[in-house]
Amino acid sequence: MRKVILVNEGRMPHYRIPVYSYLDGYLKKHGYSLIVASEGAQNENPHAIRFRHEQTVQCFSNLRRLFRREKPDAALLWLGPHLYMIPLHLYFKWRRIKVIHWGHRRPMHRHILIKNILYNLEHWMDDAVVVYAEDLRKYIWNRFQSKTFVANNTLNLTEYRGGDVSREEIKRKYNIPTAKNIICVGRMHRRKRIDDLVEAFRALKLDDVGLILVGPDPDGILSKLDGRNVFKFGPVHGDESLDLLSASDVYCLPGAVGLGIVDALYCGLPVITENVMHGPEIMYLKEGINGFITPVGDIDQLASKLRLLLTDDDMRARFSKAAREEISVSGHIEKMCEGFLSALQYVCRQEDGATMRVDGDSCS
Repeated sequence: MRKVILVNEGRMPHYRIPVYSYLDGYLKKHGYSLIVASEGAQNENPHAIRFRHEQTVQCFSNLRRLFRREKPDAALLWLGPHLYMIPLHLYFKWRRIKVIHWGHRRPMHRHILIKNILYNLEHWMDDAVVVYAEDLRKYIWNRFQSKTFVANNTLNLTEYRGGDVSREEIKRKYNIPTAKNIICVGRMHRRKRIDDLVEAFRALKLDDVGLILVGPDPDGILSKLDGRNVFKFGPVHGDESLDLLSASDVYCLPGAVGLGIVDALYCGLPVITENVMHGPEIMYLKEGINGFITPVGDIDQLASKLRLLLTDDDMRARFSKAAREEISVSGHIEKMCEGFLSALQYVCRQEDGATMRVDGDSCS
């Protein structure tokens, strides 16, 4: 059994914990044991930790101590560029620990010269790179393409048991009387263009359609938002969030779509957004098949697409079916795990079966 340490930057986001639990079981089936190192879990985490977890403040000395004690075959790093990464890489080279970096890599910082230099230096020192989506390969230098792998960024939704409670029961629980509903789930940051959604909703003027807003409001966008058929619930996590999605009809987040699209499509919701810079998870939206992308700031177009999907039941049903199919294939947690496994198998095969561990255990 080969040992892998996954270093999660800072505190583990609550949505990553079920992902790591699934990854732990998946890798065990293929001969790898997983340890996750982090600074703990985010507050109000609703998920049980079902993998081996090592809590440590992240700095070079602490991580070196952890790796020296555990003697892993490989390090899987979900870390941004830090100055301590250079000595850490040198330590890994000395201890013959293979290094796999996982994340966005360059694209989120493509206009920041220093960070780009650090990313390329890391790529040069990495034994493999894992990116969130196939489209992100274009940000990796050609010389590193052969060691770059894709693990579609997604969520572990295998434990959600939707259907135990009916749509109408969920709506009654949350006092939502409207027949059809648009829903938006996530942090209500200004970059997510929630104001556009509110304007488009008001332009609809459909008496029996509601707008459901779920998530924290750090920028105070919703504090002064009131009106008929507008429902604000604040932070809702886990199965309760999925229940609200399952009881809705259309998902709309005009700006900065991220992992929330996975939940929405899994629950069979068509997705509508604007043509802005999104996270790599936008890959799951197929224009005219399971959703629409409208011009930036075009409230009329946004309202038109919302109206179309709310009033055309046959189209909404087709989009809903396509949404579930997309996530069940491209966005399934198994697809993500396959990407990690491919990277691990690649670094194990490097150097014609050379040993990965100082003690001489073979990786072949």
